[in-house]
Amino acid sequence: MNKLNEKSANTDLYARIKQARLSERDREVALNAVRNAESIVDGCEWAARAVKTVIAKMFDKSADFRHSH
Repeated sequence: MNKLNEKSANTDLYARIKQARLSERDREVALNAVRNAESIVDGCEWAARAVKTVIAKMFDKSADFRHSH
């Protein structure tokens, strides 16, 4: 998700939680759940980028090896 869409989606989600008829405790639970979910998604995105980088470097090295012989 690009940063612009992510910000507007997060703002909308937080606004909906703040407007919902919830006890203060339930509101905190909901906000913490959203924060936790965002952290998990950020971690997954980081891991996916890292794997993509490693694979790209592996293929670059194998291409260099093939061309050197």
